[in-house]
Amino acid sequence: MFFMMISIVEILVLVTAISMDAFGAAFVYGMSKIKMPFFSVAIVSGISSLTLLLALLAGRLVGDFLPEGFTGEISFIILFVLGIVKLFDKSGRKEAEEANRDGDNLLSPEEAISLGVALSLDSVAAGIGAGVMTAHVLGTVSATFGISLLMMFLGCRLGKLIAGKLHANLSWISGVLLLGLAFMRLL
Repeated sequence: MFFMMISIVEILVLVTAISMDAFGAAFVYGMSKIKMPFFSVAIVSGISSLTLLLALLAGRLVGDFLPEGFTGEISFIILFVLGIVKLFDKSGRKEAEEANRDGDNLLSPEEAISLGVALSLDSVAAGIGAGVMTAHVLGTVSATFGISLLMMFLGCRLGKLIAGKLHANLSWISGVLLLGLAFMRLL
């Protein structure tokens, strides 16, 4: 029971960390008063989820060839390094601004694809690092899709509410979460 709770907490931390970039991008969209139709948000979330699925499966495949005690150390190193990088990352705002290339204040499906690809790159490293140890791949991917949708809608809504009042980069939060997940791997 204790290990199942740890696993659920790890999944939630991983999914939240991955979804923070989507939240940040949506926050920028909201502040810029760019509309995000559900279909476009679903595309971004779908790309992130698919990328994470592939990365988790790759991590599991790699994990099968590593000695048992070594997988936790590899997972820790990958998640720790990614967490440090995300602490100092300033690219979330740039990715959101570049995605609305045509300046129509609407996230089109084509723009959603480019945003989804840009945001899902972090999912590769985090997914491989987590996949080495994660047993619940489908649950993790499903949670990623749902939480990513939620984070994008919340980010956009919050961005609209405080448009022009706050110009904060929130990508450091995903760094802190990834560092926490890395240290949970040592337990």
